[in-house]
Amino acid sequence: MLKSNLKKLVPILAVLLIVILAAAGCAGEKAPAGDSTAPDGSGEAKDSYLIGVNTWGSGVPILDAFGDYGEYALKALGNDTMRASDDFTPDKETANVQNFCSAGVDGISLQAAGVTNLLQMGDICKSAKVPFVMNTFIGEEPDREKLRENNPYYVGCIDLDMVADGKEVAQMALADGCKTAVIIGGNIGDNNMDQRSQGFREAFTAGGGTVLDEARCTDASECPTKAEDMLSAHRDADCLYAMVGDYIPGSLSAIDKLGLSGNIKVYMSCVDKTSAEYIKQGVIRAGNDGIMLPSLIAPTLLQNYLDGHPILDENGKAPHLRTRAFKVDESNVDDYMSIFTTDGVFPLTEEMLKNLCYRFNPDVSYQTYVDLINSGLTLEAIIKAHGK
Repeated sequence: MLKSNLKKLVPILAVLLIVILAAAGCAGEKAPAGDSTAPDGSGEAKDSYLIGVNTWGSGVPILDAFGDYGEYALKALGNDTMRASDDFTPDKETANVQNFCSAGVDGISLQAAGVTNLLQMGDICKSAKVPFVMNTFIGEEPDREKLRENNPYYVGCIDLDMVADGKEVAQMALADGCKTAVIIGGNIGDNNMDQRSQGFREAFTAGGGTVLDEARCTDASECPTKAEDMLSAHRDADCLYAMVGDYIPGSLSAIDKLGLSGNIKVYMSCVDKTSAEYIKQGVIRAGNDGIMLPSLIAPTLLQNYLDGHPILDENGKAPHLRTRAFKVDESNVDDYMSIFTTDGVFPLTEEMLKNLCYRFNPDVSYQTYVDLINSGLTLEAIIKAHGK
């Protein structure tokens, strides 16, 4: 009897043993690096992600700040970061994306400043199944359209409207009675500079002004000489437009050297700590800023994708969001400096960032982003969010 029962139990025990061993084997397996997220953003959410963050270069204050702001946002959402400099070359930028993927990051917050290599970087992420979001430097529209249509790991992008930025500065100069202008900025081929120049020229010319000359610099070290050469040829220019704060010190040095201080009005985009002081002193008439905001918002798009709730635009595609610059002059520069040039303070609070993320706000949608951009990113709104 006992022997008969044992014979009956043997097959049952064998089946149970196979099930137990199979379950143990599955539990011991780890998903390959970068393979935990489904292409529709429906992968299993984690408490924390490892995110790659690139900067076009290091040692340039504005580029370093892009990285700092991106890391702040990602860490405010509970993530870890892996950061790398592209050393100002597309090849290094591509290599950094490859290295991020090889290191097993869960996603990448990318500044695609190399432009021509965007689709190559997208293919690397697609092969590695690593989602990526872009901010500020977002490549060309035809390439982004290809990503939207063919790369399920492309999360979207956000940048500042550079053409509008340039137009608004031109309108400041026109309002102050300027009729002639010169422009100085970074390399021709830098999309951000080209678009600002386009916007300024369009608005200034439409308002009856004339752009006399434009100087472009490889980096800020060339600015004093190029500004001096340009101003020497156009000493009667009513105003100078510096397209980024890096070119303010060199431009002011040239103005002073030529004895033009007080004779030429200075306007700018991308107000920074140094130039804000000049605005406060009245040396610079006015400027625009807001360039850092996209690097804060982009990580929330990536966070939502990784958490299984991708943000899609009204057409069901990866979104292209666009912020607007705000004016900084003597009337609001103190408020501006209390947020934007104070160490340890970031324009978007943790509460504002978390409100854009499904894990903290289940009601978040594409419209939440649109509403923030339309009404929540003015200097006044940002100051209010900080309780000031």
